[in-house]
Parts: sequence; C-alpha cells; structure tokens
Amino acid sequence: MYLYPRAHKSSYQRGQALGGARCGYIVRNAGREDLDQVFLIELGSFDSPYPRWYFDILYELSNGGKYFLVSVDENGHIDGYIVALQRRGGICHIVSIAVRKDCRRQHVASILLQSLFELCDVLRPRLYILEVDIRNMGAQVLYAKHGFGYAGLIPNYYGNERHALVMVKLPAWKC
Repeated sequence: MYLYPRAHKSSYQRGQALGGARCGYIVRNAGREDLDQVFLIELGSFDSPYPRWYFDILYELSNGGKYFLVSVDENGHIDGYIVALQRRGGICHIVSIAVRKDCRRQHVASILLQSLFELCDVLRPRLYILEVDIRNMGAQVLYAKHGFGYAGLIPNYYGNERHALVMVKLPAWKC
C-alpha cells in the first residue's frame, strides 16, 4: 500500500541519491521482501546494529508490517525505514528509524516520521516515545523539530557509557 508520493503531500524538496535517483520518492508499508535492504541500511547506520532476524520479529510485532514503513527512491530502492510498535495504554513506540547514507539530510527521515504520525493518529495514541543515543545530536534535533521533548535518561542503554535519551511527543489531536 503506498501511503503517498512526496510530490503532492510534502513541501520538501526531493534530494538526489548518488545514482541520481530522487530519495524518498514514495513511502509505503514494508513487505517481507524488503527486510534484506532494510538490514543493509541498519548496518550502514549504527555502531551496534540489530541482527537480521530481529527485523523479522519487528515485522510481525508491527502488526504484519502495518507500522513498518519504507521510503523508496524513484528506482525502487529502499532509502530509509521506520518501525513502531503499538503499546498498551495508547503508546506508539518508535523502535528504529534509519536512512541510507547517500540520502541523509534530504528530508527522508522527516517524511518517514510524518507518515508514521498520519498512520498512527487514526488510533489516537496518547503519546509517541523513542530512545536516542545521547551522542546523536542530529537525531535529537530532528526529533525536536517534530515535536519530541526530553523525558528521561537510560544509562548504558547502548552499552557501557552509551546512554539513551527518552524522547516523547504528544499527538496533535485534542481530546
């Protein structure tokens, strides 16, 4: 299911990948066949990446991929992904988001976040929550631009002396 082409839903300018394809051309639900490409993005994005099998589990836990979205360039290659889990009490937990290196700083992560918000807002979540490495200032700035604020610290979340900031966002709708 294609959620939307960026052309008519976003005021962002499309970026160019190294191969000349536009990054973030469309956002759609991930399929099982996408998980190998997602894993390659994970490997290129994190010091301690999730193992490949974990993406199979996330796919199932995200309601069969309903909350597992990928951004695809105009050549059909995945250039980013986001996955969230619906928790008890109306919490949407963003488990992971990453963008291929040649498509970073081209609004792909923003488009993925916005797509997830639109998808989850139908469920009227009480809040969105995520963890981010305390050293990852770029991600913290991105999340702050999308309405996230700091809610706490988890010591050693990413390993010895690698702490995580907990960030939360209240949904846009009012009760």
